[in-house]
Amino acid sequence: MKHLVSAVSLLFLISLDLFAQSTGLDLKYIENKKLSVSLTTRILGEQNETIWHMDSTKVTVSGEAVKVKLKGDNVVIIADITPYLNTDNTIFLVAKGEVFLSDSNDSEEVKYYTTLKSLPVKVGEKVVFFPLGMAYDSNSNFYSMEMEIQVLSVDDTDDSAKEE
Repeated sequence: MKHLVSAVSLLFLISLDLFAQSTGLDLKYIENKKLSVSLTTRILGEQNETIWHMDSTKVTVSGEAVKVKLKGDNVVIIADITPYLNTDNTIFLVAKGEVFLSDSNDSEEVKYYTTLKSLPVKVGEKVVFFPLGMAYDSNSNFYSMEMEIQVLSVDDTDDSAKEE
């Protein structure tokens, strides 16, 4: 029985390898291709004025998330941005946002919100993600948070990001 399971497993792996070869997928290209994820995070006020902003750039590979964690007095925002490189050099971008919100610093009640968005983009194309949505502070002031995301290819020779 043990030999039968091993034989079936080996046959399954060979079939997967043949499938990848027959479909023309260049998996080595995809798994070795570095991607630069640039994020511009902004908090906007009622008049769409920028109250706070942060720029960051992280290098990753296809399928590996870039995690951003922002902490405030009564809010924690976590965003996972995961680019998946396709063989035609387009990107399937997945953005997941989690928000933990309490009414005050001494409140034990925590509200949890989550958002998941995915879309196909071209290398270098900018997209905007709203992990927080709209929020109001204790004085009924309106705020929104936006993350501008841009994924670039990283040239292996000098590690500089470029649009393709």
